Amino acid sequence: MPPEVERALRDAFGEQPLEGMTVLRGGRSGSTLLSFDVAGRGYVLRRGNSILPGYDARSARELACMTIGSDRGIAPKLRHVDGAGGVWIMDRILHAPAPRSPARTARVAHAVRRLHEGPAFPRGGGALGFVQRLDAYLRSLGRVGLPVELLRTIEELTMRTARFAESAPCHNDLNPGNILETADAVYFVDWETACQGDPFLDLALLGVFAFPTPEGRAELLEAYLGRAPSGEESARATIARVTALGYYGAAFVAAMVAGGGPPWPSVAAVPVPDALELLRTQRERAPAELVAASLLGEMSRAMEADAYEAAKRVLERDVGGSVVES
Repeated sequence: MPPEVERALRDAFGEQPLEGMTVLRGGRSGSTLLSFDVAGRGYVLRRGNSILPGYDARSARELACMTIGSDRGIAPKLRHVDGAGGVWIMDRILHAPAPRSPARTARVAHAVRRLHEGPAFPRGGGALGFVQRLDAYLRSLGRVGLPVELLRTIEELTMRTARFAESAPCHNDLNPGNILETADAVYFVDWETACQGDPFLDLALLGVFAFPTPEGRAELLEAYLGRAPSGEESARATIARVTALGYYGAAFVAAMVAGGGPPWPSVAAVPVPDALELLRTQRERAPAELVAASLLGEMSRAMEADAYEAAKRVLERDVGGSVVES
């Protein structure tokens, strides 16, 4: 057990016995997650992943964001913090995902809205900063970096929506593994990428994995807004969808390349819902190359759609008729 983990457990619980210690699956981020009981209460310890460049700054930001989420009741209650060691101990939530229904969509949308309406988060790099960190990580391993065209596309999309950036506190990784549900509440975990950001990108990232159908995403957006979206809001959702697919696609390309795979997916894409089912059933064993191919293939199709071109025109028109350079 790492010394910082031992120190946090000792500082939090002294000599009280730890029962039922179990290592939880932390997904692809590499974080350490331990579940255990003390005096009949359940806790989870998380130690962040220090592999990607700039971890110390991200660790401090993660703590600040997670504390705000805990205070607002949309993150598990924090019980102990060791900022120097990057270790946090929080209440364990008994996750019981509900079947898809309008009521469940409304609960998730309400939690996201509560996040976005809360106190400001520290600034971070957003989607572009995330993919640039992935690129730097691959290069630090002596591997080829992320494809230049993918980096350029994320940069162009970021510029196109720059006026919406840092307008709300955002989680920036709302995949199903980071969403814990009970019968009447929704909690978010793993705040490593949280920062001030574009709330429509946060919704789009949520939509990639948790609401993979167009109908589900439309229902989520309407539940989040409490009404039908305006023309500008629909355009923002369309652009954010493309960015979100590139964001997660880049993450799976990085996992593929770091594992010794090719610099670009060479397998045939499958429909995104099928790739996501592999993720759900196989978790870490799901082939990163197949998931990357599927996400990036969907991104390309979304960029070729008439709705994408129309959304770009709407957003260009809504900034006084100026045109955003591609």
